[in-house]
Amino acid sequence: MEMKPISLLLVDDQQLFREGLALILKQHYPMSKLHHAGSGPEALKMLKLHKIDIILLDIGMPEMNGVEAAQQILKDFPETKILVLTQYHGEAMIMHLVQIGVHGFLFKNSGSSEICLAIEKILAGEQFFPATISPALIKKTPVKLNPTITFNKREAEILLFLKMGRSSKEIAERMNLKENTVNSYREDMLQKTKTRNVAELISYAYQNGVLG
Repeated sequence: MEMKPISLLLVDDQQLFREGLALILKQHYPMSKLHHAGSGPEALKMLKLHKIDIILLDIGMPEMNGVEAAQQILKDFPETKILVLTQYHGEAMIMHLVQIGVHGFLFKNSGSSEICLAIEKILAGEQFFPATISPALIKKTPVKLNPTITFNKREAEILLFLKMGRSSKEIAERMNLKENTVNSYREDMLQKTKTRNVAELISYAYQNGVLG
């Protein structure tokens, strides 16, 4: 049975992912309204313009990551439901998302039927978490993430390239920067996060919602 028309906001910095997800949702909910945002700040602007029933929110975005966006949305628009989408499976992140009050959590490789089930349960007033997530984990006292360390837009872009395994030279060419400038940004991020190498930096970024 077709549920009543709903208004959804898809928030992800990857346009291709947003468009693919929109096609799936339009097939399942043809009478519903779909809105798009490529960043946290853009999502907040959309929420001021439209009444949104549920947000499908990516965690790993530059400028304002998904955790920060979720906290601001829950503060400013408490009636709006949030379903978080991420690639990251870490316990600390999951527990923190529960702590701040999101209504559900899904991995980005979830099937369309699971995504729709999550949306419908959340709109019915329930929470939704993947079957692979232990109920005991959700009930744990969450690990507090570090909210004091932030990355500016350029640092976040470099971090995304580092995650993809790009060298400083490759990043410099892609961003039209000098290689020494990229190295300087990388060293600044290592120092501010107190990590020893790029692998630890990437792990830190995942655990604190900078990457998802």
